This record gives sequence, C-alpha cells and structure tokens, in this order.
Amino acid sequence: MDSKAGYVVYLDMDSFFASCEQLRHPELIGKPFAVVTDSLDKFRGVVQTASYSARKFGIHSGMPTMKALQLYPNLHCIKEDYDYYEKISNEVMEIIKSYGFKMEAVSVDEAAIDTTELNESQVLEVAKGIKTKISNELKLKCTIGIAKGKTFAKMACDSAKPNGFLFIKDYETIEFIKYKKVSDIPGVGAKTEGKLAGLNIHYIGDIQNSNVQVLVGLLGEYGSELYKLSKGIDEEKIVSDYTALSISREKNLYEDTNDIPTIMAQLKELSEDAANAVRSTQKLYKSITVKVRYYDFTTKIKTKTLSYYSDSSDVLYSEASELIKPLIKDNILVRRVGVKVSSLTDSAHQHKLF
Repeated sequence: MDSKAGYVVYLDMDSFFASCEQLRHPELIGKPFAVVTDSLDKFRGVVQTASYSARKFGIHSGMPTMKALQLYPNLHCIKEDYDYYEKISNEVMEIIKSYGFKMEAVSVDEAAIDTTELNESQVLEVAKGIKTKISNELKLKCTIGIAKGKTFAKMACDSAKPNGFLFIKDYETIEFIKYKKVSDIPGVGAKTEGKLAGLNIHYIGDIQNSNVQVLVGLLGEYGSELYKLSKGIDEEKIVSDYTALSISREKNLYEDTNDIPTIMAQLKELSEDAANAVRSTQKLYKSITVKVRYYDFTTKIKTKTLSYYSDSSDVLYSEASELIKPLIKDNILVRRVGVKVSSLTDSAHQHKLF
C-alpha cells in the first residue's frame, strides 16, 4: 500500500441550519419545517434550508417561502439565526482542527481536509473519527466523501448524503464520475452546462470522449480543466492559512465523579488518541496541557513544557497524570477532562528522546 495515498477528506454537515434548530428545538425532530430569511413576511421570504421531512413535499433551498407554504400549508417557518449557526460551525471546525491537518473551511457547513500524506487505512481512521466525534459531542450528522483530490472528494460527499460515508479509491475514480452529469461537477453552473449541451455533452463521460481543443475554444482554460477532471486528474488544492498549533482531545465523563482511577482511565484514552494524531501528522510535541471542568462548569488548566520533543503516548499520559492530580479534589466532582499538546514541530526536523 502506498505510504502517501494522496486522498482528501470532504465533510458536509447534513441540512445544517435545520439540524442546528433541532438542537435547541428537539420538538421539531421528524417534523416538516424550514429555516427562512423572513418568517414574518411570507411573501418576501426565501427558504434557506428545509428539514428532510419537508423535502418530501418538494420544498428546497432557494424556494420562495410562499411557494413552500403552497406545497405544505402547515409548514413551520423559523427565521434564520446566522450568529447561532456560525457558533455551531466554529465548534465543528474546531473538532476538525483538533486532528492537526491542514484544512479549508469551504463554507459554514463544509470543510476539506488535507490527508494526502496518509495511507488509506490512516485516512479512513481519521475520517471515521471526525464523523463520530461530531456526532457524539455536537449531536449532529455529517456526510464524508474521500477521493484523490478536493473536487472528486466533494462529488463523493454529494453522492453519499445524507449521513453517509463514501471512499472512492484511485482506480475507481473514472468509473465513479463517468455517468455523473456535468452539472455534478462543483463550479459548473447553468451557463456552462448549456454551452456543453450545445456540443451534446451532458455527462462527464461525454467530456472524456471529446476533443480538448474544442472545449478550450468553447470555455477557455476552464475547458482544459474539465477535460483533465474527466480523465481523473484533480489539481484543485486545499486553500488554507491554518497550520496546526496544537492537537487536543477532551470528553465528558460517564457521570460526574472525583474517583481518581475513573478519571485516569479517561485521561489515558485521550492521551493515546492525541498522541496517535501527533504521529499521523508526522509531528512532535513539547508542551502538554490538561483541562478539568467541574460539575459547576468552572474550569482549571495546567501546562508543562518538556525539555525535549516527543510523540510518545506513554510520555504524554505520564506527564498529563502528574499535571491533573492536583486538580482532582475531594469536595468537587469532575464533569469533563481534556489533554492538549502544543509547541508542535515536524518530526523530520527534530530528534525525539522517547
């Protein structure tokens, strides 16, 4: 198996605005409702997103609220609350960033993650871990697509919705895209679709069999890009100014407690997970931080900087254990514990002692 498989992970939150509303309004779960631009003026509002129950009636994003109400008169309309959605989005992105990979926040509910340095099994482990963590910690569902390149990964993601997971291996790419409509290519709008239709090109397979010079004459340089995509060549790069400064893991305990063995068992699990992430990104850490949140939501942290770099799970757990012990008190219960490594450096540039 190739040690560097070149895969990109693409994540899309399912019906994001609607799912956010269900978090604070659980009574909406399973019911037809829509998030709209103006719930007070049904003649001017536009549907931002519709719950999956509402979509069964033909209601979709971009539809005038008045039209949606004609399709389903009892539709419950909620005015958009972008500040709230952005807050939840930030929580999603922080989970992704905690894995330590370069990432691009494509939109408020989509992200592309650069796992090109990992092999296939590592990519799968990271992607499944992110999906599970978002589900467990935020109670939200997402769909993940994995493929060789950002464009193909998004197409895989689109094909797997909702709440899906699709891994397109390199040798499967051509067959996967062959029968996709040209409009399924991210960035291809109605205007480009219309021009291609004039050449009797409706599917990506048609592009594969076309003349690249004819495409360039019709669409300019974009014609060349589409031709390369049809041949399985995805050159779109992940654009991000984010560089991992730390990797963290934290989790609520099963119940509030000050039982040291219980807390240490949780800390050990988190330390192993964080150290695995360090190694998978080919980093080394030098600083360690532990966090304790008590039952009353007050929080304490302690940090230590080592005299050397390491990627060891044992070192991390040993040092974190010593840091956390003074924070466990007889008279106050612990609700959540966490561990973070920082002062990261590339493993190729340092000698580790452990």
